[in-house]
Amino acid sequence: MIVEYKFHRIKGGKGRVFVPSFIIDGGYFKEGNKYVGIAANDGTYIPSTLVVMDRASLITKLTRIGYTIPENENPEGRLATAEEIETTVDDFISTRNI
Repeated sequence: MIVEYKFHRIKGGKGRVFVPSFIIDGGYFKEGNKYVGIAANDGTYIPSTLVVMDRASLITKLTRIGYTIPENENPEGRLATAEEIETTVDDFISTRNI
């Protein structure tokens, strides 16, 4: 399942954070302090507040955050087209067998 999540703070860790235990593949499509990842589907506890995403919501998110495509001549990249965003999302989903 595709989810949007935040890192968890380590208690007494002086600002250090860690990837939540229910994320098995993460760190994608960063927006501020939120990331997209794949949550475990093996009975691991998953908070009810977690945002579950489908293809359409992931496309909407990437469109809203101004997803960019890296280019050699422009290290910051260029704004992706709607077709490129759809392809990116479809590739993300298919390579993870979701």
